[in-house]
Amino acid sequence: MTADTSVAELGGKHAIVTGASRGIGAAISRALAGAGARVLLVGRSEETLARVAAELPNDPVVMAVDLTRPDAHQTVMNRAEEVFGTVDVLVNNAGGGGAHGPLHTVPLADADTSWDLYLRAPLFLSALAAMNMAGHGGGSIVNISSGLGQQGMAGTSVYSALRAGIEGATRALAAEWGAQQVRVNAVCPGVTRTTLGSWVTADAATFNRYLGKVPLGRIGEPEDIAAAVLFLSTARSSYITGQTLNVDGGWATSVPNPAAH
Repeated sequence: MTADTSVAELGGKHAIVTGASRGIGAAISRALAGAGARVLLVGRSEETLARVAAELPNDPVVMAVDLTRPDAHQTVMNRAEEVFGTVDVLVNNAGGGGAHGPLHTVPLADADTSWDLYLRAPLFLSALAAMNMAGHGGGSIVNISSGLGQQGMAGTSVYSALRAGIEGATRALAAEWGAQQVRVNAVCPGVTRTTLGSWVTADAATFNRYLGKVPLGRIGEPEDIAAAVLFLSTARSSYITGQTLNVDGGWATSVPNPAAH
């Protein structure tokens, strides 16, 4: 039997996870804490965050904040430096809601909110975290994106643009901070068994059409995404930076064969 090499890989390390109150963010928090990290869980609901924190080892810290606020990135980093001093891992996972529908129908205010949450907050929080990491030998930043940053789908213009943006920023930040041993990568989940994935899973016909384009024949579990993030957060990925890892069962890189029956 192969030994579990993830145990204590992050012992003594400090991690920030945004959008940590449920679904993928909660699973990522469990994975990092299970590998030894002390985690700062960031989200909008202190009550929901506290329920996740109650299941984690290593004295996790809860912080309720709205990441669409202009000063949110600085507020989060101030808290992290207050309780941790140093930051070793940042996972920019927060999302949900925002601008959807045909672009000509999207209110500008909704587009601005999406920009604030999906791109501005992770960009500027990454900049602050990178400066902290550079001061003590490096660290890992993981941005959660989406296959819709790579594929076109009607009604997702704003969301797709922002997801493509975070992947481009991932590559640029990796180039900026590599000399200081700060690694920056992105993970792109496919449809995952979470509340946000219910737009596909709630209807049987929609679900079956989606699965028909997934070579592995199933949707993702939050733990699938968390495993990829854990890998990119540890020394096992020490020579990987500027990369986007699709964790989607092959969805984004496959097309149906028009000759198949």
